Amino acid sequence: MSLEIGAPVEFALPNKVISGHLYKKGTRRNRAQVIDASNKIWRIPEHFLKVKPGPNRNTIVTPVDLERSKYRVGDLVSFSLHGDLFSGKILKLNPVRAIVILKSGDKWTVPYHTLNLVTSSKTPRPSADRLNEISSQARNLMDSHGLHDWNLRFDESKRFLGKCNYRDKTIHLSRSHALDGKDSEIRDTILHEIAHAIAGPKARHGPKWKTIAKQIGAKPRASFKPDA
Repeated sequence: MSLEIGAPVEFALPNKVISGHLYKKGTRRNRAQVIDASNKIWRIPEHFLKVKPGPNRNTIVTPVDLERSKYRVGDLVSFSLHGDLFSGKILKLNPVRAIVILKSGDKWTVPYHTLNLVTSSKTPRPSADRLNEISSQARNLMDSHGLHDWNLRFDESKRFLGKCNYRDKTIHLSRSHALDGKDSEIRDTILHEIAHAIAGPKARHGPKWKTIAKQIGAKPRASFKPDA
């Protein structure tokens, strides 16, 4: 079975059937992830999924995405465990949990919803709803350039601002770039990846891609973070 990110699917449990959309494809080691109408993530073997009729969910921002977007590496945070209060600095922002180092040097893996921000490493801080705003902007730009069957996802890239996945028909945006980048830079990144989608995988950053990029208003240059 070939599934696209965002495709409507369902799967059966012993006492009910769950409907949702494909959030992440399965691999040999990991199960596929499905997001339901309440934004709960289910991890299911991909061969258990059944494709449903209906439109794809083209932009997916989960509650964990929004919780995570409140924090940055270097933030001082606190959290409670078994009645004790701990504090430390965020070392890494993983998809579901943050890695926090305490003054003692101990490292803890902590769910985002249990964290409290003590001191921010960067101010001012954009609202967590910015991810939804960027999703809406990207969706409008993708639709205006004919990419109605393409999807958008945020990823954890530390080097690239955006990526174009032709197999899944998915445009990926760096989460940190979406949260902290300038509006004009984010728009250019989205258009950059749209140009890749239109030009096709063989075009790379060659003449065909550059021509399309100029036509739709993107700067014809590679999209990466110089300080990566």
